[in-house]
Amino acid sequence: MKILFTAAEVAPFAKVGGLADVAGSLPKFLKKLGNDIRVILPLYGSINQAKYNLEDVFNSEMNIKFGHRQFTVSLKQVKIPDSDVTVYFIVNNTYFGSHSEIYPDKAHERFEQERFLVFGLSTLELMKKIDFKPDVIHCNDWHTANIPVYLKTNYRNCEFYKNTSTVYSIHNLAYQGKFGFEILEFGNIIDNGVYGSEGLEYFDKINWMKGGIIYSDQVNTVSPTYAEEIQSPEYGDGLDGLLRSNNYKLTGILNGIDYDVWNPKTDPVLPQNYSVVDLSGKNKCKIELQKELGLKQNPDTPLIGLISRLVDQKGLDLIAGIAENIKNMDLQLAVLGTGQEKYELLFKDLTTTSDNIKAVIGFNGNLAKKIYAGCDMFLMPSRFEPCGLGQLIALKYGTIPIVRKTGGLADTVIDYNLDEKNGNGFVFEDYDSCVLFNAISRALNAYKNEQEWAHITNRAMQYDFSWEKSADKYVDLYKKALNK
Repeated sequence: MKILFTAAEVAPFAKVGGLADVAGSLPKFLKKLGNDIRVILPLYGSINQAKYNLEDVFNSEMNIKFGHRQFTVSLKQVKIPDSDVTVYFIVNNTYFGSHSEIYPDKAHERFEQERFLVFGLSTLELMKKIDFKPDVIHCNDWHTANIPVYLKTNYRNCEFYKNTSTVYSIHNLAYQGKFGFEILEFGNIIDNGVYGSEGLEYFDKINWMKGGIIYSDQVNTVSPTYAEEIQSPEYGDGLDGLLRSNNYKLTGILNGIDYDVWNPKTDPVLPQNYSVVDLSGKNKCKIELQKELGLKQNPDTPLIGLISRLVDQKGLDLIAGIAENIKNMDLQLAVLGTGQEKYELLFKDLTTTSDNIKAVIGFNGNLAKKIYAGCDMFLMPSRFEPCGLGQLIALKYGTIPIVRKTGGLADTVIDYNLDEKNGNGFVFEDYDSCVLFNAISRALNAYKNEQEWAHITNRAMQYDFSWEKSADKYVDLYKKALNK
């Protein structure tokens, strides 16, 4: 099967969130199953072309008209590290190369719309140019939702794409790409059907997320529970009715992680490696992390990690509600992340006013790995969580998750107090600071029993959330799309 995987970000080349990890990992496992899969993303100014040895794709340069203007685009290529998966980068300085950020904070909203229309239409034209005819195009989030729209409108009679189907993955329904209809002229979308309620129209604007759902042959989210949740008003972000009416083609497939990258036994970043057979190195990781963050070095003090975008979605207001309690508890909290100013200020304040809470505002990949390895527990009190990768990584590193029962967290973390035989973490359900505090307290009580904690840790590390299982399910989904 020939598959084109399109995404706004792909690790390790360009990464902001979990989408990049999926786009950089899933294709490798699909390739192992015998598929001819290729990945495509924009060539942002932040991508180090020399570091990754990007090469020009021969005879790929072409001009494409957008609105009343014409732009030159071309392709560069390289393999995803440690794989045989080809990655294409769309070259255009105006929309991609001139910006170091993947999602520029100061970019005008119209510019953001234009750049992803350039990405989508250029993708379709450049594949024709290099004669890669995909059986399936796998699109991800609103940035690439225009591709299935193009295929069902401008390209409906295109001989090259007549047998091409589409799969659309929703990684986060909250970001929908809404804008005025005037942007369609720039994107050369002239089909009258897109203007109605059965097309892109959403309260007198266009909504690319809606378009991806309607125009794709199959739709999936990144966990089974999230696929159910988004069909409800509470989690549907205004699209719950649309999703219910399209649930015949809606699936939930749990994300995986790449254990070649996330493995405490081989991770080169850690002060000492360890495994489920020999956990002694984990204590060394803990002491070194405490030292690096300026926390009191004590292997017996429970250390909780939090690695997150500091935004409302992540349930940080629940932590704010019990911050004073945490400051006075016999535990330590290590925080890494960046995001909304109010949460950055919260954790900066907690760092300066307490001895047991240390926050690093920003993102550091190596420090993240040290937190996963050096902590005893990992906190994810999310308001909603489509899948979540943090808890999957934490489990592999023997760092016990404390999570809210939502989305992918509900699918992967089993509460130890409710199921001692299979429990691999601590789960709370009500979105309430006091309920979160109770979950933390339950984890701390279990931690006091060394033998009990060892059993939980051992069990957690043996759970398998590798991409192999999910890759098989994606192949089945592609086959469904082809049988449209």
